[in-house]
Amino acid sequence: MKKIATIIVTYNGEKWIETCLDSVLKSSYNTDLFIVDNASTDGTLKMVNNFPLYLEKLRFNAGFGYANNVALKELLASNYDYFFLINQDVYLEVNVLEKLLSFAETHPEMGIVAPIQFDGKGEKIDTNFQQYINLSEEKENYFETSFCNAAAWLVSKSCLEMVGLFNPLFQHYGEDRNYCERAKYHQFKIAIVKETKVLHDRDQQMSTEKAIKLAKIKLLTIFLNPTKTKSESLTSGLINVFGISKYLFKKYRSYTSVFELMKEYLVLFKKRNELELEKNKQK
Repeated sequence: MKKIATIIVTYNGEKWIETCLDSVLKSSYNTDLFIVDNASTDGTLKMVNNFPLYLEKLRFNAGFGYANNVALKELLASNYDYFFLINQDVYLEVNVLEKLLSFAETHPEMGIVAPIQFDGKGEKIDTNFQQYINLSEEKENYFETSFCNAAAWLVSKSCLEMVGLFNPLFQHYGEDRNYCERAKYHQFKIAIVKETKVLHDRDQQMSTEKAIKLAKIKLLTIFLNPTKTKSESLTSGLINVFGISKYLFKKYRSYTSVFELMKEYLVLFKKRNELELEKNKQK
């Protein structure tokens, strides 16, 4: 029987954490549960203490990637075969982990295997997640994709050993895109498995400010993409400045996005040699 460690990073998650943990413990496939808490100030820790799990409490909000790395550094040396990373606002269907494991075992080339994310009521596919599916290549029982967010990832031990941990340059957002690109560089593939379902209980609407923030982070992932040469990263980044700005204007009527993204591109351009060294370290 394959051993799975489920890792959840928490931060002020009292709204979701009991439902999330209940769903993990009711899973048809047994998994050990690990929580890394980013210095929550609400009732999260009080709720967590009512569940059978391992808890690591950080003294500050270190972000998603850093907190996951705290657990993964320790657990990689253990005898776990897979690591299931889920957000505190994700709820599992009872057999989803069993389905993901079954798929992963028959597709060892897949370093990251993900379920389909639905909204918090389970009525329709999460708005952003649908975009990942649309950009994927459909296969018989899965979608082969270049990216899906890390709200629910089953990662193989071989992938983590080869690719490494999350890049600490990304505090929150972007670390998952960077990790997918590094995984692809190391010849691992990424799959979204059909007939799977988790509920991602988050706001389905995105503000203009958050959209611009995510666009800036995407520029950083382009500069750090190990599958691109230095010149390719510079060119791709510039193309994205105008491509993303056009999209943001069309969707949000954002007149300032092109200036914000061009300013961010120039900041990264000045750091291009430093970022290139960081990119090579992540290979």
